[in-house]
Amino acid sequence: MTGRGSLPPRPAQDGPGAGSGAGWTAVSYLLGGMAVYGGIGWAIGHWVWHSALFFPLGMVVGLALATVLIIISFGRS
Repeated sequence: MTGRGSLPPRPAQDGPGAGSGAGWTAVSYLLGGMAVYGGIGWAIGHWVWHSALFFPLGMVVGLALATVLIIISFGRS
């Protein structure tokens, strides 16, 4: 039963594009984690004048945390 203004339920997807949403979500987590924590590392490095150390360290930490988030999110399927 759909009320006024509500969308009908979407049919389940089967076929070659069925799992692409999870893949794009995982890629966005990885890129977002690297960008956010790389930016935080750059800001800390800029503040203490050691950006060559903290920027790559922040990117690696962001990549690791994003990987853990992906494992937790999609590992339960």
